[in-house]
Amino acid sequence: MNAAEIMTQFNCYERMHIEVPGWEIYSDTTLVRVVSPDEDGSFIAYFNLDSSKASEVIDQQMEYFYRLGKNFEWKVYDFDKPSDIDSTLLNKGFYEQDPESFMVLNLRDYDSVPELQPQCVEVFDERGIRDAIAVKQSQTREDCSGYFLHLLNLKQTCPENIRIYVIYDGDQPVSSAWVIFNSVNSPFAGIWGGSTVQTHRGRGHYQALLKQRIRDSILAGKHYLYIDASEMSQPIVERYGFTVIAQTTPYFYRHPDIN
Repeated sequence: MNAAEIMTQFNCYERMHIEVPGWEIYSDTTLVRVVSPDEDGSFIAYFNLDSSKASEVIDQQMEYFYRLGKNFEWKVYDFDKPSDIDSTLLNKGFYEQDPESFMVLNLRDYDSVPELQPQCVEVFDERGIRDAIAVKQSQTREDCSGYFLHLLNLKQTCPENIRIYVIYDGDQPVSSAWVIFNSVNSPFAGIWGGSTVQTHRGRGHYQALLKQRIRDSILAGKHYLYIDASEMSQPIVERYGFTVIAQTTPYFYRHPDIN
């Protein structure tokens, strides 16, 4: 795969023309802003800024979210411009989070559809989504209520755009993940979550969830599947054909009045 060509398509379909039902989206030729109805979850989906204007635009976004009383994320891919925006964000008080590898799988390389993974239970209601988020929260040790509200809203408003899976040990959720289809026009699907509680690692749960979501994406007619892979996940997904396209680093603005 040509990394620059993939990134161009990804920017177009998944960043510039992102769809999040029920959320406010502002876009112009240089920036796309997605505003959550809650304190958490908002983010800058895309930007292409002149270096002389970057500081001013960042200040404008900080002022906008300050007035709304919301936190927001500004994710930077190493293809983004200006190339020094990372240092500008840090100088303005954003918190740098762990970098990840933006990786893409060409689904057309698969000669057959992976088998159904019966241990992956698809969940549809609030209780099931809470189970999925509980697994993630047990690993991050952070408040994941924003993720819960986002997934619940998406499942209620556009259920065909998301599939959420939980693996249980009895009644206990021990692993979870989900796949999101941004729009019918996009050739991409994105996989998220992929968490397993410490006591149940090494049992193949992550790979089962991965195979299920590859299956879903092929059956949905998508051409590419992407992931922001952590250092732990990268060697696993590489075995399934994912290729590193770019490095990405999230920067987080925390509103001073929100704990």
